Amino acid sequence: MPHIHFLHDLTPTERATLDRLLAPDIRLTTGEEETGAATVDLLIGANPTPAWLASPTLRAVIVPWAGVPEKTVAALREYPHLALHNLHYNAQQTAEMAVALLFAAAKFIVPYDQSLRRADWTPRYEPARAFLLHGKTALILGYGSIGQAIGRMLKGIGMTVIGTVRSGALQRPFADEIHPQSALPTLLPRADFLLIALPLTDETRGLIGAPELALLPDAAVLINIGRGPIVDEHALYDALTSGKLAAAGLDVWWNYPKDEPSRTHTLPANVPLHELENVVLSPHRGGQVRERDESWATALADMINMFARGEEMPNRVNLEIGY
Repeated sequence: MPHIHFLHDLTPTERATLDRLLAPDIRLTTGEEETGAATVDLLIGANPTPAWLASPTLRAVIVPWAGVPEKTVAALREYPHLALHNLHYNAQQTAEMAVALLFAAAKFIVPYDQSLRRADWTPRYEPARAFLLHGKTALILGYGSIGQAIGRMLKGIGMTVIGTVRSGALQRPFADEIHPQSALPTLLPRADFLLIALPLTDETRGLIGAPELALLPDAAVLINIGRGPIVDEHALYDALTSGKLAAAGLDVWWNYPKDEPSRTHTLPANVPLHELENVVLSPHRGGQVRERDESWATALADMINMFARGEEMPNRVNLEIGY
């Protein structure tokens, strides 16, 4: 009987879905207490302690979302016999957030909304600021499951889709072109819209800085649903205030609340992006939808059942590169 342990408690919907879908011979436990470490076979959680990782029976760890914390990757490198996996249950909802931010930023929905709430119709009579997306080029950095879901939607509105990958096949669904990440300097000048769907690793930290933003066409739009530090926040602010970038939509940040009391007064960046009307801000909610609990548990149940059958689980993380 495989012992599967969650480092966090489950919601009623999550638990009910897992109970319905998991094979009957699977033993499921939850909680941070390390008393079960001696018998655990599969651990599910983002920040396992050394006591869990040193379990003599442990064979694999699943981080139950797409982004794998850097400290978790570093910890697993000390236990090379353990397999580390992540969960791609939220690719569609995160891609939908990226496209929502793209439309909101490109159409200047937020400043128009704020003006009309003040009974100010002035924007209706000003020169147009909104962009037509049809026929334009979108460059998606990170053409994995989320990037491909973005690509599918953008193709549906008639955009040219270019994707980048670190490795693997240079033909992917819904993309007009796929290039290695190293081709970025030649791709940026072609990008009317730059969408970032990359994980944060040593390789991607600071990937988009002042030199890269300078390569974009004037009045490009940047969307980031990957991780904040992939973009240099100071360079981003300068590009937005100078007009080099027309707009940005951001769901990921450089600063996060450190505890519950700080949730009401933590600015998301070290530069005043929140003061710019050409920035759409979202508090890292891309993967959160009303259907989240059931879709999360369903995807996880598939992986757990594969593990219990002795099959190779998908989404294994390369510990050398961090994703």
